[in-house]
Order: sequence, then C-alpha cells, then structure tokens
Amino acid sequence: MQTIPVKTLLERIIDNDRLSHTYMFEGDSIETMKRYAEYFALLILGDTSHNKMLIETRNHPDYQYVSSDEPTIKKQQIEQLVHQMYHKPVAAPYKVYVIEAFEKLTLQAENSILKFLEEPPDKTIAILLTVDKSQILPTIHSRSQHIHIKREQDDSSAHLNHLHDTDKHIVQTLGMNAMHISQLEDNFHEMIKATKQFTVRWLQDDPHALIDLIGLVELAPERRDYPILLQLMDGIVRQCLHQVLDLKMEKAFNDIDITQISPHISAERLTRMLDEITTANRLLTSNVNVMLVFESMVISSKG
Repeated sequence: MQTIPVKTLLERIIDNDRLSHTYMFEGDSIETMKRYAEYFALLILGDTSHNKMLIETRNHPDYQYVSSDEPTIKKQQIEQLVHQMYHKPVAAPYKVYVIEAFEKLTLQAENSILKFLEEPPDKTIAILLTVDKSQILPTIHSRSQHIHIKREQDDSSAHLNHLHDTDKHIVQTLGMNAMHISQLEDNFHEMIKATKQFTVRWLQDDPHALIDLIGLVELAPERRDYPILLQLMDGIVRQCLHQVLDLKMEKAFNDIDITQISPHISAERLTRMLDEITTANRLLTSNVNVMLVFESMVISSKG
C-alpha cells in the first residue's frame, strides 16, 4: 500500500476540519519535522504569504516555538509557554505551539504540560517533535495523534558537505542530526575515531576502555554533544548485534566486524550494552557527572 505524502496528509486534516488538540511528529530528522511543523502551522493559522513570513521569523502573535540548546527543556520554560497559550487567539482562528525535541523535557516539565494536554483551552493546537519517542510519558503519547515523518535527503546533505564520505555515510545511516554535526566541524571526525576505539575495547572487555573515556569526553565541547557519542556507540553495538543474529541491515561502520573484534560475544551481552547506552542517555538529561554516567554504563553492562 502506498504511503500518503506528509504534506497531503496535513492538508487533508485541514480540508476535513478534523483538527486534534495534540500532534506528535516522530522521525529521525529535526530539520524535516520542523519544516512540516511550520507548514502545518501555516495551514492552521491561514495560508498567506504574510503569515508564512511571520511563522518563519517566529513573530506571529498566535504561534509559539519552543526549543533549547541545553540538554533539557525545563519546567519553567514550559510553564511560560502554557501561560501564553491560555490567552485567546489574536489574529487567527487558533493558537499553535511547537515544541522541538520533546524528549528533552525533564520529568517535571512533562508533568507540567500533561495537565494542559489533558484539558487544553479551546482553539489551541500542540505540535510535538521528537526523535526519541521512548523517552516520553505514555500518557502524553495517548493524548497525541502520531504522524511519522521520514528524513528527506536534502535536509542533511546541505549540512554535511564538509565531511569525509565515510563520516557522511555514518550520519545518514544512523539518522543523526545533520545541523548539529555541522556545528562540530572537523571535531566530529575525531569523535568517530575515539568512539570506535573506546567501543571496540568495551566489546572486548578491555580495561583500557575506562581510560579511553577520558579522552572521549574531552572531544565533546558541550554537554549537548554527549548524546552524539552515545548515538555512535549505539550504532556500533547495534551493528554488531545484527551481525551476531545474522540480520541483513545496512552498515554504518564498514570497518567494524564483530567476528574480528570479539568472536564469542553473545547477543545477550550486546543487548545489555544497548540497554546501558539507553540508560546513560536518560541520565545525561539530568545534571549528572558525565564521567560517572559513562563509567557506570561500562561496568553495569558486564552483568
């Protein structure tokens, strides 16, 4: 069965006058989801060139866009948004708010917005963007209409021109945030090399893996860059798991071969490592020492 294009789906929602209070856009590219969120907001608020300009510059009185360069979106930021959204629309039939990377909300922030989602004001539409829906409360999922949005190639290629072809392949195969990667510049290549060295030693139960962590963390200039390291680790370990299970999946790392690295490692051990990477990702959304998080990840994965 042919999938309905996202643009067509959003237009049908408007044409059929079937707007819900909350939409969750899921995908692997924030850039792609942002563009569709802006397009959907334009359809809701009125498809005019003036509204388009106001939405793109985030100056529309009935449109709010929430994002953060920090590892988390905190309760105070959400409370400010909720306060604004209780006001009636000024220039359009509805008020629309978009929250980028909704999985970054702290638990307190999620609980703060949950009541708002349960009893939203009339004529208010929420669009929540996420690249990791597993970190969002089930009660928020249940109140959302889910729309899956695939990465569009143009959204990543423009940001990746400076990368080696092998590094570009890793970014695209793992569905990494291309805009964030572009901000790391040449440092991203060093992060890949160091992450490979660390993860290979981790797979081999080599105690030097703990020493490698020091240099690895130093390569991440900001706290928001630590999830990039974890995404690379996840990609390597997951590729090894697929190889052990003899699953035919596209390889992100063409030089990683588990039969050469650790030929007797079990699928159970690899699965445990993936679980610890997920736990580390969650811990890093709190103000926890990154070295303690990574060291715990390595030690706990041994079972």
